[in-house]
Amino acid sequence: MSESEKLIEKQEDSIVIECPNCFNENKILLSKEIKCKKCEKSLIDEKFRKPIFSALTIILFGSGIGMITDSYLNINRPSVKTEYKMMKWCIDNYGQYKSVRDTCACAVESMAGIVDAQKARLYGNEWLIDVLDKKYKSCRN
Repeated sequence: MSESEKLIEKQEDSIVIECPNCFNENKILLSKEIKCKKCEKSLIDEKFRKPIFSALTIILFGSGIGMITDSYLNINRPSVKTEYKMMKWCIDNYGQYKSVRDTCACAVESMAGIVDAQKARLYGNEWLIDVLDKKYKSCRN
C-alpha cells in the first residue's frame, strides 16, 4: 500500500470542504494542494462557511408568505363563526348520528367558494340555510 493510500484511509488526515464556486463537496488530504475536484479552482485563502439566515429574516419572510397565503386561501370562505353556526344548524336539524355529522361537514365544506363572509352578512341566515340544505342533500347522494 502506497503512502498516499494510507493517508486516504486515515480520517484525521482529511477534511471535507464545499467549494464556494461550484458547491461540490471535496474530501481533501491535508498534506496535498487544496483545490476543488470538480472545477479545479484553488480552495486556499477562501472563507468556508455555509450561508446562515438570521432568525429575524426567516420570521419576516415566513410571516409575509403566511399572510399572503392566508388572504389568498380565505377569500371565498365564510367566517369560522358562520361555519360553526351552519354546522350546528345542520346537526340540530338532521340528527346527531355520525353519518349526519359527516354529511353536514361535507355540506359546509362544499359551500366554500359559494358563501363568503360578505355574502353571509349580506343575504342573511335564511339564504345560508337554503344553500346549506341543498348542499346537504347533494352530499347525501
